[in-house]
Amino acid sequence: MVERIAAGDKSKALVLYCNGPFCQASKRLAEQLVATGFTNVRRYQLGLPIWRALGGPTAIELEGILRIFTADQTVVYFDARSPSEFAKGSLPGAHNIAAEDLKSPGLPFDDFNRRIVLFGRDGVDARKLADAFSKRAWHNVSYFPGTFESLLAAMRDN
Repeated sequence: MVERIAAGDKSKALVLYCNGPFCQASKRLAEQLVATGFTNVRRYQLGLPIWRALGGPTAIELEGILRIFTADQTVVYFDARSPSEFAKGSLPGAHNIAAEDLKSPGLPFDDFNRRIVLFGRDGVDARKLADAFSKRAWHNVSYFPGTFESLLAAMRDN
């Protein structure tokens, strides 16, 4: 998996994280990667929970969205595309929201730890919305860096 992400470039910068300062999973993986020849491996030792709490953006891969779409019925999905694009179709149950308007219906004001998944026309759209969320109270927010077309196609195939 790491070979695929790094596209075979063992000098590519890799930043590993795990579930907090006392989790050792990223340390073990870093040691394995260095042993196999990766030369630019770093660890974010505070882990994903602290990264999110500090407002750091978190991307979610297509496989992750597919898994939680069927397994976690509490997830709230937000589509950052324009209202006219959204009107042509989106994910079931998704809400349409622009980065400039985080007062939209559908936001979980009762649970700031609720999992939120953002997507848009492309990764730039979704990241813009993720950056807007990072300045608010929600901290369990991930964005899909791919295109809406690839997300929709994968949902249909799943």
